[in-house]
Amino acid sequence: MQTGDGIFEVLRRISKREIPMDFGLPSIANSTPLPLAMENFHPLKKEKRKLCFVDGGNNALFLAPGQAVHMVRLYYSLFDGNEKVEFGRYTLVLDSKYICDEKKYEVRIHDIDNSRLFPEFMEIDENSLKDEKIRGIGAYVRRLGEWLLMEKIAEKCDFVVHDGSLQTGEKEEYKYQERVFEKVKGIIGLSKTCSLLTTRGFSLVAAIHHMANANKIKAPWYYNPIAKNISTIKGDMYVVKLHPLSNYAFRSEIYPTELAEEILSSLVSISNDPTFIGYPYGLLDADINARISDEEIKMYKAMIYDYLDSYSKLEMHALDAHDVISEVK
Repeated sequence: MQTGDGIFEVLRRISKREIPMDFGLPSIANSTPLPLAMENFHPLKKEKRKLCFVDGGNNALFLAPGQAVHMVRLYYSLFDGNEKVEFGRYTLVLDSKYICDEKKYEVRIHDIDNSRLFPEFMEIDENSLKDEKIRGIGAYVRRLGEWLLMEKIAEKCDFVVHDGSLQTGEKEEYKYQERVFEKVKGIIGLSKTCSLLTTRGFSLVAAIHHMANANKIKAPWYYNPIAKNISTIKGDMYVVKLHPLSNYAFRSEIYPTELAEEILSSLVSISNDPTFIGYPYGLLDADINARISDEEIKMYKAMIYDYLDSYSKLEMHALDAHDVISEVK
């Protein structure tokens, strides 16, 4: 029997990796990849514009196989240059029930802050939630709410900045998205993380970032084109690095493409906060204010549990055993 190495030795050994000489091509579904090339790097200037930043958060307060209560929080802020001049923060409570014979969810929406983004009642086809089922209602309504909020504030600013991708494959969400595209002057979706790969299995963003570092391309810069005819997004895809001292480059999607350089340049002057240097401060502000903290959720969950009838508690226990065990120290 082979003697095993200690965990520290195993981790040390497998962490020593060589930098690839060939990263491969961008691997993006339903597109024509383009070879990674130095001529696709472009410098960015600083330009001040009015920017609206939008983000949302959600969490479940009560979850049973056929019933659920979710909380959704939506937030926007308007920055004129580096100064925040306006903001809005809205909380929604969703009371949901599954209707088996109609294969749909009935959702009653309690608009705590009078956002007027949603009607009081909506129905969601179960196919819209895919494998998430009733636990996915909070995230689904949050995504729709972000598009509705962007539509509402589009005329306040030069460009809208959305936390996360502009990509959507869901039919109903696509309708909301199209209304935003019709109203905005320009919009960018900036993703904090990106799982896109190259054809040799390497991170696409990291490969582009490494090329810039190896060839001493000083930020701020953006990289484009990445691929042709990307059918899953409207506009085009970019990789951007917004500050020379940052360790991060980000995937972004922009519409319309003719304003891409102007939109990206407008983020440069607002991406120098030491909290997360190289990341637009407006998105950091939006993330913090849209977040539903663990402490807040625990308080609301305890409140709901105190009011639940005995059968509803049994329904909740059909799904929460993992959570109970996770609390064991």
